[in-house]
Amino acid sequence: MSWSESRIFRAWLAAPMLHLGTQPVGYGGLTTDTVKAALFNATGTPDRDAATASTGYNTGQWVTANEVTGASEWVAGGRALASTGLTASAGGIVTFSAANLAGSASVTMSGIQGCLVYDDTISGGTVADQGVCYNYFGGAQSVTAGTFTLNWSPSGVFAFSV
Repeated sequence: MSWSESRIFRAWLAAPMLHLGTQPVGYGGLTTDTVKAALFNATGTPDRDAATASTGYNTGQWVTANEVTGASEWVAGGRALASTGLTASAGGIVTFSAANLAGSASVTMSGIQGCLVYDDTISGGTVADQGVCYNYFGGAQSVTAGTFTLNWSPSGVFAFSV
């Protein structure tokens, strides 16, 4: 995969966030829905301009064959984000935040390039499990007989200016 950056999917910003075009079935909002992060390897290339149908978990390049999993800690489909929040600052920055995701058991995983953050509550209309954004980890990451922890940026899972 040619990972080189972290981005929000344009399809996410159009619908459901801005309510343009076809709305997804089951979407209640990022802070009320189950939002997950799934780990992926270097197969494929993330594309912020991908068609909506190619942004969902187990669609397009985000198929399970490209996913990195580890025992009970990072199962197929990823882990649910906790303590999510959506804020808008006076300076016009909108931020989606969540608690870091730390495993609690020993795992061995390698070749982790980044993650897909997706809305697991969405069941159709656009695509089930629609992708929100993808986050690049700066190169291949691994853990050997340890705990893999996903530490979000102090700026949040994603942020954009309005």
